[in-house]
Amino acid sequence: MDTDLNIKMVGIDHNKASIEYRERFSFTKAGAAEAMRILKERYPIEGCVILSTCNRTELWISAGPNLSPCRMLCALKEVDAGPYRELFIEREGVKAASHLLELACGLDSRIFGEDQIISQVREAILLARKHHCADRVLEKVFQTAIGAAKKVKSQVQLAAADSSTALQAAALLKEKLGNLRGVSCFIIGNGKMGQLICSTLLGQGAEMKMTMRKTVHGTRPTESVIPEGCRMVPYEDRIRELASSKVVISATRSPHYTLKKNEVEGHLNREASIWIDLAVPRDIEPEIGMLGGIQLIDIDHLIKNESRTGNGKGREEAWMILAEYLEDLKQWFAFRERVPDIQDIVKLSVEDVCKRLDHPIETIELPEEERKLIRVEIEKAVEKSVGKLLFGLKDTLRRSLWKECLDAVYDAANKDTLKS
Repeated sequence: MDTDLNIKMVGIDHNKASIEYRERFSFTKAGAAEAMRILKERYPIEGCVILSTCNRTELWISAGPNLSPCRMLCALKEVDAGPYRELFIEREGVKAASHLLELACGLDSRIFGEDQIISQVREAILLARKHHCADRVLEKVFQTAIGAAKKVKSQVQLAAADSSTALQAAALLKEKLGNLRGVSCFIIGNGKMGQLICSTLLGQGAEMKMTMRKTVHGTRPTESVIPEGCRMVPYEDRIRELASSKVVISATRSPHYTLKKNEVEGHLNREASIWIDLAVPRDIEPEIGMLGGIQLIDIDHLIKNESRTGNGKGREEAWMILAEYLEDLKQWFAFRERVPDIQDIVKLSVEDVCKRLDHPIETIELPEEERKLIRVEIEKAVEKSVGKLLFGLKDTLRRSLWKECLDAVYDAANKDTLKS
């Protein structure tokens, strides 16, 4: 299977790398799109996908045996792979596919069983598809992982009720501040995470304000989604809002700091305040944590690793489902070896049918252009019909009989035909 499934991946994640190392390999959405374009131009690969979240960056490629996704990722970031070698994890074939199935379910997340990762996996393949970087192989692997994760989520209880990042942040604030009712909280970032945290803290009675989305890439401020009960703040006015904020949370996908030490000095809350940075790369310049009265918490300190041995029953139930999807994936890739045989049979069938219909078509009183159109439609119909029958063998015939059956069909298609 490892040789049949021609995919490779390299990843750097929370299991081995701290945020300082992960942020060096992170990508914004625009950065990932540009990186995939470069990879397609620079290397002989069929497809590539970049998955970049706060806890991991993974590069997936569909390529030959002599290409290293690790070297490719480091080349994109213009760094020497040597110092990071021990932090990377490389997988290929079935091991890579198995990892993605686990990942999409949240089995490899810092918060065991969390739900956000399935959306991130989906967004990664959609971005690759949008920029014409996702080939059929990676499409199949990623869509299988998404389908498996959906089924696991619907049938297995993996995550605890309070396992989301937003609820983790709320729990930490309650631990440090007590009742959050009336506490002034300011969120920088109007993406999914920012909106989720805002809604969660509103539910705790906090007074919320949130930045509107910056006007970039044609985006209008009116496109920002602000939860009801939250006050909108123009992104450009974020610094002046710090003085009236007990809690500051930044969760953007910006490649640059949203808050810098030299900008915020002189605009701070006179009382002690808590700042939480949920971004990778980090939004808040780390030196801000050294300013008096500020307690700065990054995502690695907010979310503690949960025991990988916990929830054993849920993990076992999940893997029973994942094993079925993995087996289907193996079948799909094994049958791909027979595709050239199927194409030969389809070609013979098309030639035979067209020859048999040549004379009847010529006797029809139609302009030649219309006869050509009829021939084209006949070819398409034969290709679809014969292809459907032959590809159906994957689900109806034992794998050990695939070659024998297709060889017999080819001999039959090649015998006593009217092909030229």
